Amino acid sequence: MLAHARHDTAPTPALSAVPKAAPERARSVPAADVASIGLSRPSDWVEMLELVDRCFPYATEEMMGWWLCYQRPLMHVARLDGRVAGFVHVQARPESDTLWINILAVTEEFRHRGIARQLLAHCERLAAEWGLGRLGLQCHEDNASALRLYALQGHAQVGEDFHADAGGRYIVHDKALPASAIAAAVRTPAADPRWRCIAHRLIYRAWTRRRARTTR
Repeated sequence: MLAHARHDTAPTPALSAVPKAAPERARSVPAADVASIGLSRPSDWVEMLELVDRCFPYATEEMMGWWLCYQRPLMHVARLDGRVAGFVHVQARPESDTLWINILAVTEEFRHRGIARQLLAHCERLAAEWGLGRLGLQCHEDNASALRLYALQGHAQVGEDFHADAGGRYIVHDKALPASAIAAAVRTPAADPRWRCIAHRLIYRAWTRRRARTTR
């Protein structure tokens, strides 16, 4: 599924949701139980970047680098069999009582195994822990599988937006969370220390430069 979102601190507009179907990889992955979901770590980044390259043509390395290096507490990864099965980047918007989903992607081999649903449920838990009462996202109008998933998970279509630079018309979704689950006060995750952000940025730059050399 593909959705488009605005992000107040990222250098470019963001994408959101599960991407459209991409060519399947040849290697199969055995069935696995519920994914473990936690913060991204450098060992995840190659698989995450490759997934974005395949599925989100409007995403930029600048945007991904910002999130991975400076907003790691907002980037959560689902792992199965030691691999990246999917990930989500979220943004707290206290002014609208909303946790906004900027991007949610599932690796091709792990699709149709409930990973997207698990990531959405994880976003609901984060919103409740942070004192936010709603989830929001945008999804491209042509992404039927994503629209179907969001409807099944209780996300209502509440409007539309148009982004000429990112594929056209997007459907805005909203989901209210149970009041009983929401923390009393808004709380945001602690940012990584500056030394870790710098170290991650150096790692990220080295990887992207090496990749650029190998793809020439």
